[in-house]
Amino acid sequence: MFDKRLLGLIIIVGFVAGLVGAFYTHLLHYIQHVMYNYSTAEGLTFGQAVARVTPEHRVIALLACGLVGGIGWVLIHRYGEPLVDIKKAVQDRTKEMPPLKTCIHATLQIITVGMGSPLGREVAPREASAGIMSALLKHVDMKSDDKSLIIACAAGAGLASVYNSPLSAAIFILETLVISWNVRSMSAALLSCGIATLVVRQSGVGDTIQYTMAQPPLYGSYQEFAIVLGAVIAIGVLLFDKTQALLPTFDRKSPKMILVSVLAFGFVGVMAMFYPEILGNGKAGNQLTFTDLVTWDYALGLLATKWIAVLLALMAGAYGGRITPSMMLGSTLSLAFAALWSVMVSPVSLGFAAFLGAVVFLGLAQKMPITSCVFMLELSRFSVEMFFPITLAMGSALIVQQILKARFSL
Repeated sequence: MFDKRLLGLIIIVGFVAGLVGAFYTHLLHYIQHVMYNYSTAEGLTFGQAVARVTPEHRVIALLACGLVGGIGWVLIHRYGEPLVDIKKAVQDRTKEMPPLKTCIHATLQIITVGMGSPLGREVAPREASAGIMSALLKHVDMKSDDKSLIIACAAGAGLASVYNSPLSAAIFILETLVISWNVRSMSAALLSCGIATLVVRQSGVGDTIQYTMAQPPLYGSYQEFAIVLGAVIAIGVLLFDKTQALLPTFDRKSPKMILVSVLAFGFVGVMAMFYPEILGNGKAGNQLTFTDLVTWDYALGLLATKWIAVLLALMAGAYGGRITPSMMLGSTLSLAFAALWSVMVSPVSLGFAAFLGAVVFLGLAQKMPITSCVFMLELSRFSVEMFFPITLAMGSALIVQQILKARFSL
């Protein structure tokens, strides 16, 4: 049951996360406009602005990103209290998130993503919101379980605020953080995410639709394709996880990480000379694949370069979200596979395939299959008609993933 104190804190969570999300959204856009020489009045997307500048401009921007990120994260790791992951803070209330360091860490993520880092922006508002609430909870006498719920709601509401996705963010809280579906947890998650979304919509960001495009058509053997695609995506996710596990580890406190960061991001900039859509979290690539505006071979090029770019950023010690990068890896892989399917079996919409692949790759890679199914429809406002092929593909992918893990001890 809720007491007045817990209810009040849940309401505060929504307002804090909403304000954090709005601030980070405006900050991200400001940095993007400065780095890539465009303004809101021009009506360009970030992807269009990046593609418009010269290839050399992209390299210079990513070198600067590597320098800023390298110096910033070395300083963060060298000084102050250790960073605490949100899941650890939720599961173990003896692990306190250091508020100031967490907020600086989150802000640096937004700065680097705005400069072109291939990672996502959604972790920053989650961490900052949770860090602020963690500081507030030090002055509140309440049960450990209630504090864990507040931190989880802060993280989920941060996700809702930055993506305008209240329902999927609430499911994210329940599915990945508190791992509970009781009425108490559900009501807290829904209320905090709803308030955060309301605050963002009233703070100059508005009711933003992340992917404003027509829903791709469903035709041909799309049911059978969805089932087979699930297996393909499962293999892709396992391979991506395997490549991440092979990354070398460095001492993140060492000044040598600054050079590693500059070189890694510089290489990302070189790849962006040919594939500008890999810069930023991945939305630019998704906008092309969802609307079938790229060929299958260009999609494979985007898949390979985004894959490498994400690994390089992680190796360099950069932080950021994995949601939209996962979506882009799934969408590009699926578009290429759909082109082959259309030739070998029967035609299917390539835009539909890309969207479906983004949903499934995200669900498996981030271990949030139910959240992913709802999240993608909230981002696009597509019809719930899409739930049918999504469930087929996600179910197939989860089964194949478990079989492969058991078979090869992954």
